[in-house]
Amino acid sequence: MTGLLLPVPGLRAVDQSGAPMAGALLQFYISGTTTPTPVYTAADLLTPLSDPVSSDSTGLFPPIFYDPTITYRAQLLTSGGSVVQDVDPVAAPFVNANGSITAAMLAGGVAVANIGYGPVNKAGDTATNLLLSNSSLATNSAGYLGAPRNGQNNNYTFALSDSGGCVLCDNTGGFTWTIPAGATVAFPAGTLIMVRNRAAGSITIAPASGVVLRKAGLSGSASVSLSIWGFATLFMDETNEWVISGAGIS
Repeated sequence: MTGLLLPVPGLRAVDQSGAPMAGALLQFYISGTTTPTPVYTAADLLTPLSDPVSSDSTGLFPPIFYDPTITYRAQLLTSGGSVVQDVDPVAAPFVNANGSITAAMLAGGVAVANIGYGPVNKAGDTATNLLLSNSSLATNSAGYLGAPRNGQNNNYTFALSDSGGCVLCDNTGGFTWTIPAGATVAFPAGTLIMVRNRAAGSITIAPASGVVLRKAGLSGSASVSLSIWGFATLFMDETNEWVISGAGIS
């Protein structure tokens, strides 16, 4: 493992007036914790620096190398140990163009709240919202690379777990697949569900009571027939308002 320099040899702490912070301290923790984690004197990551790392009388820190497999939390402290700034996670480079840390330390860092997820880059981290969460879809949920198939050779009511997937009939046909009301299944606006019929009989796509189902380009609401070899996509405009478009629908 080769460490990375954080971020330049001239890392200096200055206060809000631009004056050097003599004896300033940098304390590093594992992101999201108060567990100290070391930074190092060289890229081989063999020799830890003091904990916390101390600057000289001009606020200048020694070269700091960090482990790229760890997400760090950093605190800039005065020489007396008072916290000037606490940033979690640290996104390097996190200094001004002149290589200094201001009283608004790490202002260039990216907060977890802004990136929408907790970074996952070390053993033990837990991914959040990286898999489609079918119990609570969100605008920043990851999607599928393909369209997982849900075989339904019977009458069926679409479920939240069908979002982003394909409901497929490949045996007999003649069934009704129902779009439930929003009060029953809380599909978010923008939900996509693909439907495919490989059976001998047609499939009826039917809106439940209170649900509008329109063919693309038309305003009226009605059930839709999906013939053999038909393929279509259901899209939810708003709660209880769906549109269907594809081949083999009537």
